[in-house]
Amino acid sequence: MSVLWDALTNVDNLTIALLLLSLGIALFYEMINGFHDTANAVAMIIYTHSMKARDSVIMSGVMNFLGVLMGGIGVAYAIVHLLPVDIMVATNKNASLAMVYALLISAVIWNLGTWYFALPVSSSHSLIGSIIGVSATFGVLNGFDISQSVNWKVVYGVLAGLAISPVIGFGIAFFMMRLARKYIDSPKLFKSPTQEEKRKHPNFWARMGIIATGAGVSFAHGSNDGQKGIGLIMIILIGILPNYYALNMNSHQYKITQTKDSANNLARFYADNNETLVQMVSEKRLTSALKTKNTIAECNVDQVGISASLVAQKLNNLKSYEDLAAEDIWSVRTTILCSDNFFAQAEKIYLIGDKDKSDYIATQRKALVSPIEYAPTWVIMAVALAIGIGTMIGYKRIVETIGEKIGAKPINYMQGTISQLTTMVTILLANFVHAPVSTTHILSSAVTGSMVAEPDGGIQRSTVKMIVLSWIFTLPVTAVLGSAIYMLLNFLMK
Repeated sequence: MSVLWDALTNVDNLTIALLLLSLGIALFYEMINGFHDTANAVAMIIYTHSMKARDSVIMSGVMNFLGVLMGGIGVAYAIVHLLPVDIMVATNKNASLAMVYALLISAVIWNLGTWYFALPVSSSHSLIGSIIGVSATFGVLNGFDISQSVNWKVVYGVLAGLAISPVIGFGIAFFMMRLARKYIDSPKLFKSPTQEEKRKHPNFWARMGIIATGAGVSFAHGSNDGQKGIGLIMIILIGILPNYYALNMNSHQYKITQTKDSANNLARFYADNNETLVQMVSEKRLTSALKTKNTIAECNVDQVGISASLVAQKLNNLKSYEDLAAEDIWSVRTTILCSDNFFAQAEKIYLIGDKDKSDYIATQRKALVSPIEYAPTWVIMAVALAIGIGTMIGYKRIVETIGEKIGAKPINYMQGTISQLTTMVTILLANFVHAPVSTTHILSSAVTGSMVAEPDGGIQRSTVKMIVLSWIFTLPVTAVLGSAIYMLLNFLMK
C-alpha cells in the first residue's frame, strides 16, 4: 500500500477522481462476477441444505481469496495480453481509460441483464467479447482493418478453451455419474432435497461431499476467474499512475539484477542466432508487436537485440525502480513488452525444431517480464472481497436455475457432488496452461451431463436452450456494446 499512498499524495485531485471511478467500475464488475460465477460454487451447498446460505457464502469468499492468492497471475495476464499492445505502450492516458471503461461497462450491462433473468452466463465470455469489440474499434479508428486490429491468434486460443471446457465438463460428469450408479450402493446419496423434506440436511457423507467439492470450486474459481479482475485493475493503475505502477516498485535489488541478466542473455541470444531470426522476420514468421500508424508506438522487429541491451544498461547497478526517471520507467516497460512479444513468437517456433533453445527463451522471458507482470496484495484482496460481496447479494437466482431448472428432476446429492468435482478439476487443469475458462459454462454443462446420465433422468430443454442461446449471443452482443461505448468515450475524451 505504500506505493499507492505515495501516488495519492503526489497527484492532482482529477487523477485521484479518475482512479477511484475506474477502480469502482472494475470492482463492481467483479461483484457481477460474483452474481454469476461464484454463485455456482455455493449453488449445490445451499440448494441441498448442506450449509446455511450465510455460512456457505463466507466459506466461498475465503476459498476464493485463497484461490486468488495461490493461483498466481498467469490467467490475469492472459486476459491483459488480449488487449491491443498499441494501447499498453502508448502514453495517451485517455486511450487507456476509454478502453477500460468501454469494456467494463459493456460487460456489466450484459451480466446484469442475464443475471436478472437468472441465466448462468459467463463473466469471462462477456469480458472477452467486450475486449474484441474495443480492440477492433481502436484499430479501425487508427487506420487498420479488422484483421490487424485484434490479436486473433490469442482470441482463437481463448475461445477454444471456453468452447472445449464445457464439453469436457459434460463428458466427465456423464461418465462419473454412470460409474457412481453402477458401483455405489447407497440410495441416500441419490436423493434430492425435495425427497427428504423432513430432514434439515442430507446424510453425513452426502453433505461432506457437497461441501468439500463446493469449497474446491470456489478455490478453483478464485485461481482462474478472480485473476481477470486483477488484470483489469492493473491496466487501470498502469494507465492512470504509470510512474508508480508501470514497473513493480517493490522489486528487490536481486529481482532487478535477474531482469537485467535476462535482458543481456536475450540480447546475446539474438546476436548468436541473428541469421536465423532475420530469416524468420523476412518470412513474416516473426512480426512486430505493434502496427505502426500515425502516433501509435512501434516495436521495431529489427531492433530487438539492441532494445534488450538498452534495458540491461538502464538496470545496471540499479537498486530500485524508483531511482529511474519517469521517462525511463515507461521506456523500460515498453521495451520489455516489445522484446517479450518477439521472443514469445521465437519460443514457439523453436519448440518444434530446437526444444533446448525454446526452453532457454522461456526461462529468460520469465525473469524479463517480472517487473511488469505482478499484482500488489491489496489488489488481490480487493478483488476477492468484491467477488464475495457479489455472491452474498445475488446468489439466489442462479441457485434456483442450477438446482431445479436444468434437469427434468431436481438435482440429487450425488449429481451435485460430481458436478462440482468435475468443475473444480477442469478449472485447475486449465490453470496449468494459463487458460481463462468459465466456471459458469463448466458447471452448467457438468450438471447437464449428470442429468443425462441418469436412467430416468433428462433435461428441461427450454432452460438448456435458453442458456445455450445466451452463451452464443454473449460474444457478439458485448462486442457491439464495447465498440459503441468506446467510440462514444473516445469522442468525449478528445
